Amino acid sequence: MVQESTIFEFKGQDFVRKHTTLHVEDGKSAVGTKLDRSNPGYAALLEKRSFTGEVTLFGHACDAHYAPLTDGEGRLTGALMVCLKK
Repeated sequence: MVQESTIFEFKGQDFVRKHTTLHVEDGKSAVGTKLDRSNPGYAALLEKRSFTGEVTLFGHACDAHYAPLTDGEGRLTGALMVCLKK
């Protein structure tokens, strides 16, 4: 299994990959891409909740964990993601 990780920045209503080990389908780095809003982790993160479960990332099935990041006042600022590709 391959381990992957991402640090997201929360911009507007999107989680944007700022640092990641993921690559898009053509092999380029996934830095700058957004978390798909249909990903089950997206809704949980908006509610400042963690999510653990199976997701598909750039065509690969993964067991993933997403965790929200907040500032000192409780505002959502980003998220962390770790996963194992199947």
